[in-house]
Amino acid sequence: MSATGINRTNLVGVCTHLIRSKQASSQADALRRLEAGEFNKEDLEEEMITYYQVEKPKSVIVEEDDGYHD
Repeated sequence: MSATGINRTNLVGVCTHLIRSKQASSQADALRRLEAGEFNKEDLEEEMITYYQVEKPKSVIVEEDDGYHD
């Protein structure tokens, strides 16, 4: 934790992300790689945000014809 600056609360999420994104093969591997300083905290945070973002489709407003014309 001191090598990366990741707090204990976020450590589980970071390890999970590393395993799901195939950057680590197991929990122990993720912890070893974090401890070795192989990852930058800011880059990991940005990568996690991007990974979990879901782009919402843009809504299209369609005006319906009410049948009445002036």
